[in-house]
Amino acid sequence: MNMEMIVSLFSLFSGEQDVQLHMPLLMTAIHEVTAKLRSREDVSEVRLCYLAAAIANLRYTQMYGARDKALATYAGTIARQSDGTHQLRFAMQLVRSYQGLCSDLLRDDQFIFSAV
Repeated sequence: MNMEMIVSLFSLFSGEQDVQLHMPLLMTAIHEVTAKLRSREDVSEVRLCYLAAAIANLRYTQMYGARDKALATYAGTIARQSDGTHQLRFAMQLVRSYQGLCSDLLRDDQFIFSAV
């Protein structure tokens, strides 16, 4: 996978400027995507970069959403981000949409035989 592309996409999705601080998130997301691949020949597929960046963005949103519970408001105005649930829902939806886009490249581990 193209690391430069993943870094720029993560920066785009999260709005984070200092991406080097979050390299462990990116590396974990890349490992998660490569572990789900059907074949190792698909590693260079561009769609996987988007999926890895979306997964890293989801983990980033989960981490910082738990830390930034309350934001201060001035004179009774409504906070721009009250609890982070909107950002978390968007990050989850982004991951699901890119998983759907990459569905032909990824293994589906959700299938279970219920009866024989």
